[in-house]
Amino acid sequence: MKILIAYDGSDSSKKAVELVGKIAKEDDEVILLTVIPAELLSSTFTKMLLPTIDLSSVAKDSSFKERAEETLREAAKKIENKVAKIETIVETGDPADEILVTAKSKACDLIVVGYKGYGREGRFLIGSVTDKVVRHAYCSVMVVR
Repeated sequence: MKILIAYDGSDSSKKAVELVGKIAKEDDEVILLTVIPAELLSSTFTKMLLPTIDLSSVAKDSSFKERAEETLREAAKKIENKVAKIETIVETGDPADEILVTAKSKACDLIVVGYKGYGREGRFLIGSVTDKVVRHAYCSVMVVR
């Protein structure tokens, strides 16, 4: 079985890694995916808060990616002895879209995502990555609380 874990460092995504560690078989493959939102450095809100600072000189895209890769390696260590193979991937873009595209392109059998618990109002206002993944995934999705 090939399992994709959407990992963002939240408590629920850490629980997702723990759960996969408990249920995965020795011959399973795991893909740990982190998505860096493309608008992270260029958002209007960030520019409004820090109008005099050239963010590109402070934080390079590569530094976000390097930190994400390091975080994924740390998460992978928790399950590396329980599965046949672990692949770590860092993408940039819309988190739900990247999760769906990666799962399909890697022919995953299961997507495991954490649930943030924004509630009905929060989902309406900001949208939910988990909800979008559940609605549009071509394979089974496990939501971890």
